[in-house]
Amino acid sequence: MEPSYSEVANEQLDSLLAAGAIDLYNALITICEFILDHPEQAQRSSSALTTNVGIRFRSAVPGHAPYKVFWASDGPTIEAVFPYPS
Repeated sequence: MEPSYSEVANEQLDSLLAAGAIDLYNALITICEFILDHPEQAQRSSSALTTNVGIRFRSAVPGHAPYKVFWASDGPTIEAVFPYPS
């Protein structure tokens, strides 16, 4: 399976870009690229959530709390990006 973005994540990122949230968008893309390029390393610095579809990891976006990137290790796949309390 190739690294990818879910339709939900693509829509969320597109909405932020369209809203002019360029700094946040760039920070999210940086974290997403790190996750996709280095999933094992990203997993070590992420928290994990158990969902009905399996384990999903949650990575913070430095300087943009409370935004988090939610992702699955298979692929890996970026599932969603949104504000999420710690």
